[in-house]
Amino acid sequence: MAHVSKEIWEAHVKGWNIVDCAVRSKDVISLCMREDTPEEQASRMWDHDIPSRLINLFINRSENIFGHRTYSGLNKPRVGVCVHPVAQAMMVARNNDGQVVLLGGGKDFPDEFIDPGKVPMTYRIKTIDGYAYSVGGQRKIYKRTDIGTWTHIGNWPRSEHVEQVGFNDMDAFADNDMYAVGGHGDVWHFDGSTWTQMGFPSNVQLATVTCAGDGNVYISGEGGSLWMGRQSTWKPIYQGASSILWNDVLWFDDRLWLASDYQLRVWNGSALEPVLEAGEAVPISGHMDARDGLLVVAGPWSVMSYDGKQWRFIVAPYNE
Repeated sequence: MAHVSKEIWEAHVKGWNIVDCAVRSKDVISLCMREDTPEEQASRMWDHDIPSRLINLFINRSENIFGHRTYSGLNKPRVGVCVHPVAQAMMVARNNDGQVVLLGGGKDFPDEFIDPGKVPMTYRIKTIDGYAYSVGGQRKIYKRTDIGTWTHIGNWPRSEHVEQVGFNDMDAFADNDMYAVGGHGDVWHFDGSTWTQMGFPSNVQLATVTCAGDGNVYISGEGGSLWMGRQSTWKPIYQGASSILWNDVLWFDDRLWLASDYQLRVWNGSALEPVLEAGEAVPISGHMDARDGLLVVAGPWSVMSYDGKQWRFIVAPYNE
């Protein structure tokens, strides 16, 4: 049984597709949703003409569990969260200014703009030590250092082959031990003062990077393949043959978890395995986030959570 009642689902979820998720805490999940637009109609529209919805879902309340706002004019939005300087959800548009809309924090906050006119090209909002980072194309990373202030981090060399560089993801063990990946084998490391390009044994498209609890860094890329290592030393540990990339790869409950549009897997140290509960595959895939002891996976119409012991539906469609 879904946590969200049929009445709430019909009022806030029906007619919308979930395209991204973020975990603010064990009590609050944030979702990015787009209006469910018929494919033929959508093909005649600009992406920013499709309405977007930012939702905060308070999963441990018995009432007032939903807060949301609906927006127009947001191009390919992504959702993220921050704890500092105040706990909030945010939805970031991939437009010329990097428009950021905010939800939570005890009052209404005005929209923010990451870097007006400079096309931040946000592909992912990453939360590191409670701060939000915009990770984008052409090696653009910004840290939200204060309310309304996004600070450009790094001064990377430009490349005439812009399609081969740029970041899809970043992660960190500490402020002086960060990794960013993307492009075609484009891997960089930050030591607290300087970003340095690392060697990588392949020039395939890279999707995610995970600084894991076992001390290793995991990078996923084209075909769903997986590498493990640190600095400029990497070895392939899984050769994928998928037609799509992993959306999210993260460390939770002492395991590496991987989610794509069609699969949810865990790495057992030698192979990828389906995620099972009571011998059955957990019926969810899509996007994923974890924080504060809670892992959440969101597909287009469903959301499930895992606390290290039990899976449960948070949102599920009520088929009529």
